[in-house]
Amino acid sequence: MQPLRATDPRHIGPYDVTHRLGAGGMGEVYLARSRGGPRLAVKVVRTEHAEDRTFRARFRHEVRAAQTVGGAGTYTARVVDADTEAERPWMATEFVPGPNLRDAVLDHGALPGPAVRILAASLGEALAAIHAKGLVHRDLKPSNILLGPDGPRVIDFGIVRALEATSLTRTGAVVGSVGYVSPEQIRNGGQVGPPSDVFSLGAVLAYAAAGREPFGEGQDSVVLLRILTRDFDLSGVPGAIRPLVTACLREDPLERPEPAEVVAAAGFTPDTLRTGVRPGWYGPAAGPRPTPDDRPSGVEYLSPALVPATAPASAPGTPATPAPATAPAPVTAPEPEAVADAAAPAPEAVADATTPAPEAVADATTPAPGAVSDPASGAVSAPVPEAAASAPAPAPAPETVPEAVAASAAPVGPAAPAGSTVAVGRPGPVAPGRRRLLVTLAGGAVAVGGVVGGGRLLKWGYSTEGEGMSGSYQAPDASDPGMTAVPAAARSAVLRWQYDLGGIGGLDGACCALSPDGSVVYAGTSGGVLHAISRNGSKRWKVRLGDDVSTPVVTRDAIYCVVRLHADDVRRLTAVSLTGSPLWTRTLGGPAYAVPVPLGSDVLVSVGGTDAGGLRRYAPDGSERWTAPTPAGPTGTPLVSGEVICTGSYGDTLLALDARTGARTWQVSAGPDVTAVALAGSTVFTHTPATRQGFRVTDGRRLWRREDDAGVLTAGTRTLAVGTDSATVYAVRAADGTLAWTYGLAGEPRAVVAGDTVYARAADRVWALDLNGRKRWSAALGRDAGDDQHTPVVRGGRLYVSSGSGIAAVDLDG
Repeated sequence: MQPLRATDPRHIGPYDVTHRLGAGGMGEVYLARSRGGPRLAVKVVRTEHAEDRTFRARFRHEVRAAQTVGGAGTYTARVVDADTEAERPWMATEFVPGPNLRDAVLDHGALPGPAVRILAASLGEALAAIHAKGLVHRDLKPSNILLGPDGPRVIDFGIVRALEATSLTRTGAVVGSVGYVSPEQIRNGGQVGPPSDVFSLGAVLAYAAAGREPFGEGQDSVVLLRILTRDFDLSGVPGAIRPLVTACLREDPLERPEPAEVVAAAGFTPDTLRTGVRPGWYGPAAGPRPTPDDRPSGVEYLSPALVPATAPASAPGTPATPAPATAPAPVTAPEPEAVADAAAPAPEAVADATTPAPEAVADATTPAPGAVSDPASGAVSAPVPEAAASAPAPAPAPETVPEAVAASAAPVGPAAPAGSTVAVGRPGPVAPGRRRLLVTLAGGAVAVGGVVGGGRLLKWGYSTEGEGMSGSYQAPDASDPGMTAVPAAARSAVLRWQYDLGGIGGLDGACCALSPDGSVVYAGTSGGVLHAISRNGSKRWKVRLGDDVSTPVVTRDAIYCVVRLHADDVRRLTAVSLTGSPLWTRTLGGPAYAVPVPLGSDVLVSVGGTDAGGLRRYAPDGSERWTAPTPAGPTGTPLVSGEVICTGSYGDTLLALDARTGARTWQVSAGPDVTAVALAGSTVFTHTPATRQGFRVTDGRRLWRREDDAGVLTAGTRTLAVGTDSATVYAVRAADGTLAWTYGLAGEPRAVVAGDTVYARAADRVWALDLNGRKRWSAALGRDAGDDQHTPVVRGGRLYVSSGSGIAAVDLDG
């Protein structure tokens, strides 16, 4: 921090400038604050960049995107304000009191081993948050990492992309910091995606751990050549962290770990990381001396004691009981993995729902990526092939669960690492040092066990009664044909596994897709990867396709997904074989996003942008069957009813096409930017900014029109359409568009209808309602999906929902 110079500004926007923090290739950085407000770091763009129109346009876009990243637990410095139209554009971020990593190493040498692990996990969390918003940092380096008292903070994420379009860098110069750029960032025309940031992360960790540049020093051209030829020096990197650094520095982007895998390889989960970092964590006096396995000294590995099912959360300051944790496994190249079905046997029913709840126990052991958790023995072992799924489970040991409760073992505490499986099985022995949470599942009231993990009480249970939520419903008219009689017996559910993806791809659509036989789950990610997951929750394969992958659709021949590339802001339809091999790619046009729709063995996609475009049908071999133009670009995802395709169009047009030929069958005026959102029987529900309307799918006749700007309808039955709004699930009658019922939930719910049940994911829970809007049960997932816009998927007695930054599988009973 330096005093202001005579030429430095005293005011930037509404902020008073107090000190000069530094300068870089983008501009100068100042410490400022508003009256009574917090201190901010304000970066002012250099004049030469401010005069470049292309830079301004891209800077404007990147700042808007960067403002969506940040907040608690993201380990990024949040962008709180900006003026991209000022004579010299500026942006203000949270001020982090602490040195940057480069200065800390120059002043004090390499970081101690525990601090390097904390740094690795925190940067993994930061990159996961950045990539989840469709951004790539492009310039992760020691000077862009601030060492705050509560953990590292990454700054300048995504903003460097604005420099790539300036007149100063259009001659092929590498944008990024020499010594920390990836091989693909150096090569001309190389696509830069999220894996490029992981390479930079590896170089940063090497610098922090060894106290010197991994690719050496010298002329830029010499250092860049070393990167291209993999000429790096890790001799000063401690052995405990070296496998992770080596994995991050792999030449093939697909072989590098994903950010969530970095967190796991560093020995953390998001929860233990948040609760474990203490002031001074990066210095020699950060805490007690390193343990023999060099675990971070600021992290408590918890082995929760027995907690009564009705026990309240532990009081603030109550110490947790530390216990040893297994050393993190090194990150290896992705390989097909499987988990034996014996690791997750079916749960048994509850014998007596009125029996007092037993004490709850929890499992604090988190398997390393790819490891198999065996509920019967408590062991964590290497992956086993699927052929071993029929292997019998070990015989129960003498120490068993009380007979009064036949429950499933559910994992609690920190989220599982990327690609790992949290299995749930029948009661078995409780092995020493390994505890499982036992939950009573029944049609009546149930006991919910709690366990102290990561410094907070985690509830992992199911019930048929309210849990402090705002659930209610409007009493339906018994004579309404849309109201369906529901059996009195309540249903229940079993959380089977959770799989961390680092962020589901696309803006909306289903959270995942299933193979025709339901044995494989496919999910795209905001990091550009398509994952294939076995029904038991183990990883089958993954393939990197671009920078953001939509929810896929699956036919008997292939998997189709819309892929976005940040480099050119266009969409592409990519076909992938059922074994993970890319088959072909077709360019779709502008940046508008849409989810593909299956048509038998073919696939339907929207093409073009908001001004002009249409729908196009592709055959399995990638040949075009037909293209049907729309008056303007199509809105939303088209709906298919038999041989009729319905879509809205920017402007005010709703139209229907013949699915076989693409010929237009009818067209009506339906209001500005109309979107066809749901089908209920023969009624197409549409949405505009101010109205909800119903049209007959066969001829386009308007059936009713309601003034309504509520949330979006996402699913339908023969007589009802179900939708969600902020903290609400509701149903609308197909006959006249009137509201049938509402049910209040927390967060931003998303719902789907299957049979006579509405399943909704809201915050960190999943809910089941009958078609009259009455609650059947709810289940705690343990991880909040936040504002995720993806809808649940139901198939074969299993519900898949977004959970945390991935998906969860919930088995349905009854």
